Amino acid sequence: MALRRIAVASVTAAGAFHGLALYVNDDLDELIPRMPRWATASGSDGTEGKKPRVVVLGSGWGSMSLIRKLDLEEVDLTVVSPRPYFFYTPLLAGSATGTVSNDNICESVRNSVVRAGPEGGRYIKASCTGVDLKEKKVKCTVEGSEGLEVPYDKLVIAVGADPATFGIKGVQENAYFLKEVEHGVAIRSRVLSLIERASALQSLRGPGADQSDIDRLLHFVVVGGGPTGTELCAELSDLVKKDVSRSFPEVASRVRITMLEGLPRILSMFDQKLASYAQDHLEERDVAIKTNVFVTEVGETQASIKSRSGGVGTVDYGMLIWAAGIACRPLTKQLMAQIGTENGQDSRRGLKVDKHLRVLGAEDVYAIGDCAVSGLPPTAQVASQQGKYLGRAFRDEFAKGEEAVEFKYNDKGKMAYIGGGEGVVEVASKPDVDYAFWRALHGAVGEPRITGGPGFLVWRSVYFSMLLSARNRMSIGYDWLRTYIFGRDVSVSPVLDPREMQ
Repeated sequence: MALRRIAVASVTAAGAFHGLALYVNDDLDELIPRMPRWATASGSDGTEGKKPRVVVLGSGWGSMSLIRKLDLEEVDLTVVSPRPYFFYTPLLAGSATGTVSNDNICESVRNSVVRAGPEGGRYIKASCTGVDLKEKKVKCTVEGSEGLEVPYDKLVIAVGADPATFGIKGVQENAYFLKEVEHGVAIRSRVLSLIERASALQSLRGPGADQSDIDRLLHFVVVGGGPTGTELCAELSDLVKKDVSRSFPEVASRVRITMLEGLPRILSMFDQKLASYAQDHLEERDVAIKTNVFVTEVGETQASIKSRSGGVGTVDYGMLIWAAGIACRPLTKQLMAQIGTENGQDSRRGLKVDKHLRVLGAEDVYAIGDCAVSGLPPTAQVASQQGKYLGRAFRDEFAKGEEAVEFKYNDKGKMAYIGGGEGVVEVASKPDVDYAFWRALHGAVGEPRITGGPGFLVWRSVYFSMLLSARNRMSIGYDWLRTYIFGRDVSVSPVLDPREMQ
Protein backbone atom coordinates (compact mmCIF):
# COMPACT_ATOMS: atom_id res chain seq x y z
CA MET A 1 0.00 0.00 0.00
CA ALA A 2 2.79 2.39 0.92
CA LEU A 3 4.64 1.64 -2.33
CA ARG A 4 1.46 2.25 -4.30
CA ARG A 5 1.00 5.63 -2.64
CA ILE A 6 4.60 6.55 -3.35
CA ALA A 7 4.19 5.50 -6.99
CA VAL A 8 0.97 7.47 -7.37
CA ALA A 9 2.52 10.53 -5.73
CA SER A 10 5.59 10.28 -7.96
CA VAL A 11 3.53 10.00 -11.14
CA THR A 12 1.32 12.88 -10.04
CA ALA A 13 4.32 15.07 -9.24
CA ALA A 14 5.98 14.23 -12.56
CA GLY A 15 2.77 15.00 -14.45
CA ALA A 16 2.32 18.28 -12.59
CA PHE A 17 5.91 19.31 -13.34
CA HIS A 18 5.51 18.40 -16.99
CA GLY A 19 2.30 20.41 -17.23
CA LEU A 20 3.91 23.37 -15.50
CA ALA A 21 6.93 23.16 -17.81
CA LEU A 22 4.64 23.15 -20.86
CA TYR A 23 2.81 26.20 -19.53
CA VAL A 24 5.92 28.18 -18.59
CA ASN A 25 7.61 27.45 -21.92
CA ASP A 26 4.49 28.12 -24.04
CA ASP A 27 4.25 24.52 -25.20
CA LEU A 28 0.66 23.61 -24.23
CA ASP A 29 -0.17 23.06 -27.90
CA GLU A 30 1.91 19.89 -27.73
CA LEU A 31 -1.01 18.30 -25.85
CA ILE A 32 -3.30 18.76 -28.88
CA PRO A 33 -3.29 15.79 -31.31
CA ARG A 34 -2.22 16.70 -34.83
CA MET A 35 -4.07 15.17 -37.75
CA PRO A 36 -2.19 14.56 -41.01
CA ARG A 37 -3.64 16.82 -43.71
CA TRP A 38 -0.89 17.05 -46.30
CA ALA A 39 -2.33 14.26 -48.49
CA THR A 40 -5.38 16.37 -49.27
CA ALA A 41 -3.93 19.87 -48.92
CA SER A 42 -2.26 21.88 -51.63
CA GLY A 43 1.52 22.21 -51.52
CA SER A 44 3.33 25.48 -51.66
CA ASP A 45 3.62 25.18 -55.43
CA GLY A 46 -0.09 24.51 -55.90
CA THR A 47 0.19 20.76 -56.61
CA GLU A 48 -2.11 18.35 -54.83
CA GLY A 49 -0.70 15.92 -52.29
CA LYS A 50 2.87 17.18 -52.38
CA LYS A 51 4.58 17.99 -49.11
CA PRO A 52 6.07 21.49 -48.96
CA ARG A 53 9.84 21.31 -48.62
CA VAL A 54 11.10 23.17 -45.54
CA VAL A 55 14.87 23.52 -45.18
CA VAL A 56 16.29 24.76 -41.88
CA LEU A 57 19.91 25.91 -41.60
CA GLY A 58 21.32 25.57 -38.09
CA SER A 59 20.78 23.53 -34.94
CA GLY A 60 20.43 26.15 -32.21
CA TRP A 61 17.55 27.51 -30.15
CA GLY A 62 15.60 28.93 -33.06
CA SER A 63 15.82 25.91 -35.35
CA MET A 64 15.10 23.33 -32.64
CA SER A 65 12.10 25.28 -31.38
CA LEU A 66 10.76 25.50 -34.94
CA ILE A 67 11.32 21.81 -35.68
CA ARG A 68 9.45 20.73 -32.56
CA LYS A 69 6.40 22.78 -33.55
CA LEU A 70 6.15 21.46 -37.10
CA ASP A 71 3.85 18.61 -37.99
CA LEU A 72 6.33 16.33 -39.72
CA GLU A 73 3.54 14.43 -41.45
CA GLU A 74 2.67 17.59 -43.33
CA VAL A 75 6.11 18.83 -44.40
CA ASP A 76 9.22 17.48 -46.07
CA LEU A 77 11.75 18.73 -43.51
CA THR A 78 15.49 18.92 -44.04
CA VAL A 79 17.85 20.29 -41.38
CA VAL A 80 21.34 21.22 -42.57
CA SER A 81 24.02 21.96 -39.98
CA PRO A 82 27.67 21.05 -39.42
CA ARG A 83 26.79 20.50 -35.75
CA PRO A 84 24.66 17.37 -35.23
CA TYR A 85 23.47 18.41 -31.80
CA PHE A 86 21.70 21.20 -29.99
CA PHE A 87 23.36 22.38 -26.79
CA TYR A 88 21.83 24.17 -23.84
CA THR A 89 23.58 27.55 -23.77
CA PRO A 90 22.51 28.65 -20.24
CA LEU A 91 24.59 25.80 -18.79
CA LEU A 92 27.65 26.34 -21.00
CA ALA A 93 29.51 28.28 -18.30
CA GLY A 94 28.88 25.41 -15.89
CA SER A 95 30.31 22.91 -18.35
CA ALA A 96 33.49 25.03 -18.58
CA THR A 97 34.19 24.35 -14.89
CA GLY A 98 32.82 20.82 -14.55
CA THR A 99 29.60 21.69 -12.71
CA VAL A 100 27.79 19.79 -15.46
CA SER A 101 29.13 17.46 -18.13
CA ASN A 102 29.39 18.90 -21.61
CA ASP A 103 27.77 15.72 -22.98
CA ASN A 104 24.70 16.21 -20.80
CA ILE A 105 23.90 19.70 -22.10
CA CYS A 106 23.67 18.33 -25.65
CA GLU A 107 20.71 16.81 -27.46
CA SER A 108 20.89 15.05 -30.83
CA VAL A 109 19.20 16.93 -33.66
CA ARG A 110 18.05 13.61 -35.09
CA ASN A 111 15.88 12.94 -32.04
CA SER A 112 13.64 15.83 -33.07
CA VAL A 113 13.93 15.48 -36.85
CA VAL A 114 13.00 11.79 -37.18
CA ARG A 115 10.34 11.61 -34.48
CA ALA A 116 7.68 10.93 -37.15
CA GLY A 117 9.63 8.08 -38.74
CA PRO A 118 11.88 7.88 -41.81
CA GLU A 119 9.45 9.94 -43.93
CA GLY A 120 9.07 12.67 -41.31
CA GLY A 121 12.32 14.50 -41.86
CA ARG A 122 16.04 14.21 -42.36
CA TYR A 123 19.18 15.73 -40.94
CA ILE A 124 22.26 16.39 -43.10
CA LYS A 125 25.60 17.05 -41.44
CA ALA A 126 26.96 19.59 -43.88
CA SER A 127 28.05 23.20 -44.15
CA CYS A 128 25.98 25.64 -46.17
CA THR A 129 28.19 27.65 -48.55
CA GLY A 130 25.49 29.69 -50.27
CA VAL A 131 21.88 29.97 -51.40
CA ASP A 132 20.52 30.26 -54.93
CA LEU A 133 17.57 32.53 -54.19
CA LYS A 134 16.16 32.33 -57.75
CA GLU A 135 16.28 28.55 -58.12
CA LYS A 136 15.49 28.03 -54.41
CA LYS A 137 18.42 25.74 -53.72
CA VAL A 138 20.83 25.54 -50.79
CA LYS A 139 24.46 24.83 -51.70
CA CYS A 140 26.34 22.52 -49.31
CA THR A 141 29.68 20.84 -48.73
CA VAL A 142 30.21 17.56 -46.90
CA GLU A 143 33.80 17.10 -45.70
CA GLY A 144 35.33 18.51 -48.86
CA SER A 145 32.68 17.28 -51.33
CA GLU A 146 31.30 20.38 -53.01
CA GLY A 147 28.53 21.09 -55.49
CA LEU A 148 25.77 19.48 -53.37
CA GLU A 149 22.33 21.10 -53.41
CA VAL A 150 19.12 20.90 -51.39
CA PRO A 151 15.95 22.37 -52.96
CA TYR A 152 13.41 24.20 -50.81
CA ASP A 153 9.97 25.79 -50.84
CA LYS A 154 10.55 27.52 -47.50
CA LEU A 155 14.04 28.30 -46.19
CA VAL A 156 14.73 29.19 -42.57
CA ILE A 157 18.13 30.64 -41.74
CA ALA A 158 19.01 30.05 -38.08
CA VAL A 159 22.79 29.83 -38.20
CA GLY A 160 23.45 31.94 -35.09
CA ALA A 161 26.48 34.19 -34.77
CA ASP A 162 30.23 34.18 -34.16
CA PRO A 163 32.06 35.86 -31.27
CA ALA A 164 32.79 39.51 -32.04
CA THR A 165 36.44 40.53 -31.88
CA PHE A 166 35.80 44.14 -33.00
CA GLY A 167 39.00 43.95 -35.06
CA ILE A 168 41.15 44.08 -31.92
CA LYS A 169 44.63 42.76 -32.55
CA GLY A 170 45.42 39.37 -31.00
CA VAL A 171 41.90 38.41 -29.86
CA GLN A 172 41.39 35.67 -32.43
CA GLU A 173 44.87 34.23 -31.90
CA ASN A 174 45.27 34.44 -28.12
CA ALA A 175 41.86 34.63 -26.44
CA TYR A 176 39.52 31.78 -25.56
CA PHE A 177 35.85 32.08 -26.50
CA LEU A 178 32.73 30.70 -24.85
CA LYS A 179 30.20 30.21 -27.64
CA GLU A 180 30.30 26.47 -28.43
CA VAL A 181 30.57 23.23 -26.47
CA GLU A 182 34.17 22.72 -27.59
CA HIS A 183 34.99 26.15 -26.16
CA GLY A 184 33.82 25.00 -22.73
CA VAL A 185 35.95 21.84 -23.03
CA ALA A 186 39.02 23.89 -24.00
CA ILE A 187 38.50 26.39 -21.15
CA ARG A 188 38.18 23.67 -18.52
CA SER A 189 41.28 21.89 -19.81
CA ARG A 190 43.31 25.11 -19.86
CA VAL A 191 42.18 26.29 -16.41
CA LEU A 192 43.08 23.00 -14.74
CA SER A 193 46.36 22.73 -16.69
CA LEU A 194 47.45 26.18 -15.50
CA ILE A 195 46.60 25.36 -11.89
CA GLU A 196 48.51 22.08 -12.08
CA ARG A 197 51.50 23.86 -13.62
CA ALA A 198 51.50 26.58 -10.96
CA SER A 199 51.23 23.98 -8.21
CA ALA A 200 54.19 22.05 -9.63
CA LEU A 201 56.35 25.19 -9.90
CA GLN A 202 55.59 26.25 -6.35
CA SER A 203 56.33 22.78 -4.99
CA LEU A 204 59.66 22.41 -6.80
CA ARG A 205 61.08 25.89 -6.31
CA GLY A 206 62.86 27.06 -3.23
CA PRO A 207 61.37 29.66 -0.88
CA GLY A 208 63.56 32.46 -2.25
CA ALA A 209 62.79 31.89 -5.94
CA ASP A 210 60.89 34.36 -8.10
CA GLN A 211 57.16 33.65 -7.90
CA SER A 212 55.82 36.26 -10.34
CA ASP A 213 55.21 33.77 -13.15
CA ILE A 214 53.06 31.67 -10.80
CA ASP A 215 50.86 34.67 -10.05
CA ARG A 216 50.51 35.29 -13.78
CA LEU A 217 49.58 31.67 -14.50
CA LEU A 218 46.85 31.84 -11.85
CA HIS A 219 45.27 35.03 -13.18
CA PHE A 220 42.11 34.43 -15.22
CA VAL A 221 40.71 37.41 -17.11
CA VAL A 222 37.16 37.49 -18.48
CA VAL A 223 36.37 40.24 -21.00
CA GLY A 224 32.67 41.12 -21.04
CA GLY A 225 30.26 41.87 -18.22
CA GLY A 226 27.09 40.50 -19.77
CA PRO A 227 25.29 37.34 -18.59
CA THR A 228 27.89 35.02 -20.17
CA GLY A 229 30.89 36.77 -18.61
CA THR A 230 29.13 37.17 -15.26
CA GLU A 231 28.10 33.52 -15.03
CA LEU A 232 31.56 32.34 -16.09
CA CYS A 233 33.16 34.43 -13.33
CA ALA A 234 30.60 33.00 -10.90
CA GLU A 235 31.39 29.43 -11.93
CA LEU A 236 35.15 30.05 -11.74
CA SER A 237 34.79 31.49 -8.23
CA ASP A 238 32.82 28.40 -7.19
CA LEU A 239 35.50 26.16 -8.66
CA VAL A 240 38.26 27.99 -6.79
CA LYS A 241 36.52 28.24 -3.43
CA LYS A 242 35.08 24.73 -3.32
CA ASP A 243 37.39 22.49 -5.33
CA VAL A 244 40.74 24.16 -5.99
CA SER A 245 41.01 25.10 -2.31
CA ARG A 246 40.56 21.44 -1.38
CA SER A 247 42.77 19.84 -4.03
CA PHE A 248 45.39 22.62 -4.46
CA PRO A 249 45.58 24.32 -1.05
CA GLU A 250 49.13 25.53 -1.74
CA VAL A 251 48.07 27.80 -4.62
CA ALA A 252 44.32 28.35 -4.12
CA SER A 253 44.78 31.65 -2.33
CA ARG A 254 46.85 32.99 -5.24
CA VAL A 255 44.19 32.42 -7.90
CA ARG A 256 42.75 35.69 -9.22
CA ILE A 257 39.69 36.30 -11.39
CA THR A 258 39.25 39.66 -13.13
CA MET A 259 36.34 40.88 -15.21
CA LEU A 260 36.84 43.73 -17.71
CA GLU A 261 33.74 45.61 -18.89
CA GLY A 262 33.62 48.63 -21.19
CA LEU A 263 30.30 49.94 -19.87
CA PRO A 264 29.82 51.71 -16.51
CA ARG A 265 28.34 48.56 -14.94
CA ILE A 266 27.99 44.84 -15.51
CA LEU A 267 24.70 43.24 -16.60
CA SER A 268 23.68 46.46 -18.31
CA MET A 269 20.41 44.91 -19.56
CA PHE A 270 19.30 44.25 -15.95
CA ASP A 271 17.77 46.67 -13.47
CA GLN A 272 20.50 48.81 -11.92
CA LYS A 273 19.83 47.57 -8.39
CA LEU A 274 20.09 43.95 -9.54
CA ALA A 275 23.30 44.67 -11.43
CA SER A 276 24.78 46.39 -8.35
CA TYR A 277 23.76 43.45 -6.18
CA ALA A 278 25.44 41.04 -8.60
CA GLN A 279 28.62 43.12 -8.74
CA ASP A 280 28.86 43.46 -4.95
CA HIS A 281 28.32 39.73 -4.53
CA LEU A 282 30.98 38.81 -7.09
CA GLU A 283 33.47 41.17 -5.48
CA GLU A 284 32.76 39.56 -2.11
CA ARG A 285 33.72 36.28 -3.76
CA ASP A 286 37.10 37.78 -4.80
CA VAL A 287 36.22 38.60 -8.40
CA ALA A 288 37.90 41.90 -9.33
CA ILE A 289 35.58 43.92 -11.58
CA LYS A 290 36.89 46.81 -13.67
CA THR A 291 34.26 48.81 -15.55
CA ASN A 292 34.74 51.56 -18.15
CA VAL A 293 37.76 49.62 -19.41
CA PHE A 294 38.42 48.59 -23.02
CA VAL A 295 40.88 46.00 -24.31
CA THR A 296 42.99 47.41 -27.14
CA GLU A 297 45.32 44.46 -27.82
CA VAL A 298 45.67 40.86 -26.66
CA GLY A 299 49.04 39.14 -26.48
CA GLU A 300 49.96 35.62 -25.40
CA THR A 301 50.40 36.58 -21.74
CA GLN A 302 49.47 40.27 -21.57
CA ALA A 303 46.59 42.50 -22.67
CA SER A 304 46.69 46.25 -23.24
CA ILE A 305 43.77 48.18 -21.81
CA LYS A 306 42.43 51.72 -21.96
CA SER A 307 39.98 53.35 -19.59
CA ARG A 308 37.12 55.57 -20.66
CA SER A 309 38.92 58.48 -19.01
CA GLY A 310 41.95 57.95 -21.28
CA GLY A 311 44.30 56.05 -18.96
CA VAL A 312 46.25 53.12 -20.39
CA GLY A 313 47.78 50.02 -18.81
CA THR A 314 48.46 46.32 -19.15
CA VAL A 315 47.13 43.14 -17.54
CA ASP A 316 49.24 39.99 -17.22
CA TYR A 317 47.33 36.71 -17.24
CA GLY A 318 47.55 32.99 -17.65
CA MET A 319 44.31 32.86 -19.61
CA LEU A 320 41.99 35.43 -21.19
CA ILE A 321 38.40 34.49 -22.06
CA TRP A 322 36.51 36.70 -24.52
CA ALA A 323 32.76 37.05 -23.89
CA ALA A 324 32.18 40.48 -25.40
CA GLY A 325 29.47 40.31 -28.02
CA ILE A 326 28.58 38.59 -31.28
CA ALA A 327 29.14 39.13 -35.01
CA CYS A 328 27.67 37.81 -38.27
CA ARG A 329 28.75 34.43 -39.60
CA PRO A 330 30.18 34.28 -43.15
CA LEU A 331 26.95 32.83 -44.62
CA THR A 332 24.90 35.67 -43.13
CA LYS A 333 27.27 38.28 -44.58
CA GLN A 334 27.15 36.57 -47.95
CA LEU A 335 23.34 36.62 -48.06
CA MET A 336 23.21 40.26 -46.92
CA ALA A 337 25.51 41.24 -49.80
CA GLN A 338 23.65 38.98 -52.23
CA ILE A 339 20.26 40.56 -51.50
CA GLY A 340 21.72 44.06 -51.35
CA THR A 341 21.00 47.30 -49.54
CA GLU A 342 18.61 48.33 -52.30
CA ASN A 343 16.31 45.49 -51.17
CA GLY A 344 16.40 46.39 -47.50
CA GLN A 345 19.54 44.61 -46.23
CA ASP A 346 21.27 47.71 -44.92
CA SER A 347 22.21 46.49 -41.42
CA ARG A 348 25.68 45.30 -40.47
CA ARG A 349 24.34 43.15 -37.63
CA GLY A 350 22.46 40.53 -39.63
CA LEU A 351 19.56 39.79 -41.98
CA LYS A 352 16.73 42.29 -41.60
CA VAL A 353 13.29 40.69 -41.30
CA ASP A 354 9.71 41.94 -41.26
CA LYS A 355 7.02 41.34 -38.62
CA HIS A 356 6.50 37.82 -39.97
CA LEU A 357 10.26 37.09 -39.76
CA ARG A 358 10.56 37.06 -43.55
CA VAL A 359 13.93 38.20 -44.87
CA LEU A 360 13.59 41.51 -46.66
CA GLY A 361 14.30 41.20 -50.37
CA ALA A 362 14.09 37.39 -50.53
CA GLU A 363 11.06 35.26 -51.40
CA ASP A 364 10.12 32.39 -49.04
CA VAL A 365 13.23 32.96 -46.90
CA TYR A 366 13.01 33.51 -43.15
CA ALA A 367 15.61 34.31 -40.49
CA ILE A 368 15.42 33.78 -36.73
CA GLY A 369 17.77 33.99 -33.77
CA ASP A 370 21.10 35.77 -33.62
CA CYS A 371 21.48 36.04 -37.40
CA ALA A 372 18.26 38.06 -37.74
CA VAL A 373 17.78 41.78 -37.15
CA SER A 374 14.27 42.13 -35.75
CA GLY A 375 14.67 44.90 -33.21
CA LEU A 376 15.03 42.37 -30.39
CA PRO A 377 18.08 41.37 -28.34
CA PRO A 378 20.11 38.35 -29.53
CA THR A 379 19.12 36.00 -26.71
CA ALA A 380 18.06 32.37 -26.44
CA GLN A 381 14.63 33.49 -25.26
CA VAL A 382 14.07 35.53 -28.41
CA ALA A 383 15.34 32.78 -30.72
CA SER A 384 13.18 30.17 -29.01
CA GLN A 385 10.00 32.25 -29.30
CA GLN A 386 10.75 33.10 -32.93
CA GLY A 387 11.26 29.42 -33.73
CA LYS A 388 7.99 28.41 -32.07
CA TYR A 389 6.12 31.19 -33.83
CA LEU A 390 7.46 30.20 -37.24
CA GLY A 391 6.84 26.49 -36.67
CA ARG A 392 3.22 27.20 -35.76
CA ALA A 393 2.88 29.62 -38.68
CA PHE A 394 4.08 26.96 -41.14
CA ARG A 395 1.87 24.36 -39.49
CA ASP A 396 -1.24 26.50 -39.87
CA GLU A 397 -0.35 27.65 -43.38
CA PHE A 398 0.26 24.14 -44.71
CA ALA A 399 -2.74 22.62 -42.92
CA LYS A 400 -5.33 25.39 -43.26
CA GLY A 401 -3.93 27.85 -45.76
CA GLU A 402 -3.98 30.59 -43.12
CA GLU A 403 -1.36 33.32 -42.82
CA ALA A 404 -0.09 33.82 -39.29
CA VAL A 405 -0.47 37.01 -37.34
CA GLU A 406 2.63 39.14 -36.81
CA PHE A 407 5.27 37.87 -34.42
CA LYS A 408 4.98 39.34 -30.94
CA TYR A 409 7.76 38.87 -28.43
CA ASN A 410 6.75 38.03 -24.88
CA ASP A 411 9.58 39.12 -22.59
CA LYS A 412 9.51 36.79 -19.60
CA GLY A 413 12.44 38.41 -17.84
CA LYS A 414 16.15 37.91 -17.31
CA MET A 415 18.22 35.69 -15.02
CA ALA A 416 21.88 35.21 -14.14
CA TYR A 417 23.83 32.99 -11.76
CA ILE A 418 26.29 35.00 -9.63
CA GLY A 419 28.05 32.25 -7.64
CA GLY A 420 27.86 30.81 -4.15
CA GLY A 421 24.36 29.44 -4.70
CA GLU A 422 22.90 32.87 -5.48
CA GLY A 423 21.24 34.36 -8.52
CA VAL A 424 19.48 37.48 -9.77
CA VAL A 425 16.11 37.33 -11.51
CA GLU A 426 14.18 40.16 -13.13
CA VAL A 427 10.64 39.16 -14.04
CA ALA A 428 9.10 41.16 -16.86
CA SER A 429 5.94 42.77 -15.48
CA LYS A 430 2.66 43.10 -17.29
CA PRO A 431 0.83 46.44 -17.22
CA ASP A 432 -2.47 44.83 -16.17
CA VAL A 433 -1.07 42.75 -13.31
CA ASP A 434 -0.57 43.91 -9.73
CA TYR A 435 2.66 42.55 -8.24
CA ALA A 436 1.93 43.75 -4.71
CA PHE A 437 2.98 40.38 -3.32
CA TRP A 438 6.36 40.61 -5.03
CA ARG A 439 6.82 44.21 -3.90
CA ALA A 440 6.00 43.29 -0.32
CA LEU A 441 8.34 40.32 -0.40
CA HIS A 442 11.29 41.90 -2.19
CA GLY A 443 10.77 45.64 -1.84
CA ALA A 444 10.82 46.06 -5.62
CA VAL A 445 9.31 48.93 -7.51
CA GLY A 446 8.19 48.24 -11.08
CA GLU A 447 9.40 44.87 -12.33
CA PRO A 448 9.65 42.09 -9.70
CA ARG A 449 13.20 41.24 -8.66
CA ILE A 450 14.50 38.15 -6.87
CA THR A 451 18.01 37.86 -5.47
CA GLY A 452 20.15 35.49 -3.41
CA GLY A 453 19.15 31.88 -2.76
CA PRO A 454 15.58 32.30 -4.05
CA GLY A 455 16.98 33.79 -7.25
CA PHE A 456 19.27 30.78 -7.66
CA LEU A 457 16.32 28.43 -7.10
CA VAL A 458 14.27 30.21 -9.77
CA TRP A 459 17.27 30.23 -12.13
CA ARG A 460 17.77 26.49 -11.84
CA SER A 461 14.08 25.60 -11.89
CA VAL A 462 13.26 27.60 -15.01
CA TYR A 463 16.27 26.41 -16.95
CA PHE A 464 15.70 22.83 -15.80
CA SER A 465 12.15 23.00 -17.18
CA MET A 466 13.50 24.18 -20.55
CA LEU A 467 15.70 21.13 -21.12
CA LEU A 468 14.47 19.34 -24.21
CA SER A 469 14.25 15.74 -23.03
CA ALA A 470 13.80 13.55 -19.99
CA ARG A 471 17.30 12.21 -20.59
CA ASN A 472 18.75 15.72 -20.37
CA ARG A 473 16.82 16.45 -17.18
CA MET A 474 17.91 13.23 -15.53
CA SER A 475 21.55 13.74 -16.53
CA ILE A 476 21.70 17.40 -15.49
CA GLY A 477 19.92 16.64 -12.21
CA TYR A 478 22.51 13.96 -11.51
CA ASP A 479 25.35 16.37 -12.38
CA TRP A 480 24.04 18.98 -9.94
CA LEU A 481 23.65 16.38 -7.20
CA ARG A 482 27.10 14.92 -7.86
CA THR A 483 28.72 18.34 -7.76
CA TYR A 484 26.90 19.26 -4.54
CA ILE A 485 27.96 16.05 -2.75
CA PHE A 486 31.38 15.24 -4.21
CA GLY A 487 32.50 18.48 -5.86
CA ARG A 488 33.91 18.96 -9.34
CA ASP A 489 36.48 16.72 -10.95
CA VAL A 490 39.79 18.62 -11.06
CA SER A 491 41.75 16.14 -13.16
CA VAL A 492 42.93 17.65 -16.43
CA SER A 493 40.75 16.64 -19.36
CA PRO A 494 42.52 14.50 -21.98
CA VAL A 495 40.88 16.69 -24.63
CA LEU A 496 43.41 19.42 -25.32
CA ASP A 497 42.89 22.79 -26.88
CA PRO A 498 43.81 22.56 -30.60
CA ARG A 499 46.50 25.23 -30.12
CA GLU A 500 48.29 22.97 -27.63
CA MET A 501 48.53 20.10 -30.15
CA GLN A 502 50.26 22.11 -32.88
